[in-house]
Amino acid sequence: MRTIYLRKETNDGFRKVLLDMAFLASHKIIRFPQYLFEEGLYFSFKSKGSDNIEKYYLTKDKIVKQDQNFYFFKFPFKGDEVEEYSN
Repeated sequence: MRTIYLRKETNDGFRKVLLDMAFLASHKIIRFPQYLFEEGLYFSFKSKGSDNIEKYYLTKDKIVKQDQNFYFFKFPFKGDEVEEYSN
């Protein structure tokens, strides 16, 4: 699986946050540190059956479980459906 970044739009443009790709590749779940979580984090993906690009936001209602340090989110996509970021 290739590298996937979350994006966060800011007043100065955007910033990106690397996902834990080793965990995602082996468990098919996003593991994200609680101290880095904030509203507005997303990645872009191509919707199935079309070339439209949509944003998938990580929100608290999408948390499937959590532990002391991490939130865990479903990853309902194939790796090649998620857009890459070069910036």
